[in-house]
Amino acid sequence: MHSAILAVAVTAALAPSVDLPTLFWGIDPDVLVVDGDTKLKPKRDRAVVLIHGLLPHVWHPERAAKPEAHDWQVKDGKVVKGLADDADVYGFSYAQTRSVDEVVFSRGLRDGLAAVKAAGYKEIVLVGHSAGGLVSRRFVELFPDSGVTKVIAVSSPFGGSGWAKMPGFTLPKTQVPFIQSLSPEAREACQKDRTTKLPADVEFGVVLCKVSRGDHDTVVGLKSQWPDDLQKQGVPVVLAQCNHMEAMLCEPVAREVATLVNGKVKRWTDDDVAKARRVLFGEKR
Repeated sequence: MHSAILAVAVTAALAPSVDLPTLFWGIDPDVLVVDGDTKLKPKRDRAVVLIHGLLPHVWHPERAAKPEAHDWQVKDGKVVKGLADDADVYGFSYAQTRSVDEVVFSRGLRDGLAAVKAAGYKEIVLVGHSAGGLVSRRFVELFPDSGVTKVIAVSSPFGGSGWAKMPGFTLPKTQVPFIQSLSPEAREACQKDRTTKLPADVEFGVVLCKVSRGDHDTVVGLKSQWPDDLQKQGVPVVLAQCNHMEAMLCEPVAREVATLVNGKVKRWTDDDVAKARRVLFGEKR
């Protein structure tokens, strides 16, 4: 076995199970996945799992300790409507009291995806918004045998967000570990510890969000959403004009997500990446 593959296999085998309240449920079909024992019955060949990001609980910090569906992880949401004709859509939610990197090791995520894999879907796609994109990426890196075939990250702070560096006393106390794990320094440290790359057989696409006349979506910069390491791996991007907090509720993002989920997402060549950098970052030849 190749050393890199062996390292991933050993990491997965020894991966800790983080004690974190989670919820894995069917949005369409309507079913609750409990401890991975639920026997799912596919209606379609493709399963899509929607993973949310941060939702600050400033006024009710105790809510951060409980998993709950976000307002776009619902049957009548734009993203779900754009996917439901061609996929069974599931949701994953988690308590936001541990670091984003620990969410990857939650038993609920692994059990839920194991149940989806056991159901026999031909494709399993993770769609992660914001921190959900970080969870999705790290999961496929560490668990390449999970059955996940594609990841779509939307407005995700792979390079961190300065917003996460707010003084601790201004943040909901229950969410401090989670929020601070999204800082540029925390993401840089994670990148230095990263010994794996995206599996070659897992398609990966990024939806970049930005506001007009800006190089950010009000929370995350474009270069954080599409950092150098993803560029070097040829991860393609599409651009949608929308701010961070409304990304999964706006039509342009829903349309791009559906296109990427339903189509083939091929890795870019160095020339493709260079062209995109010129357009997005104004770089010269």
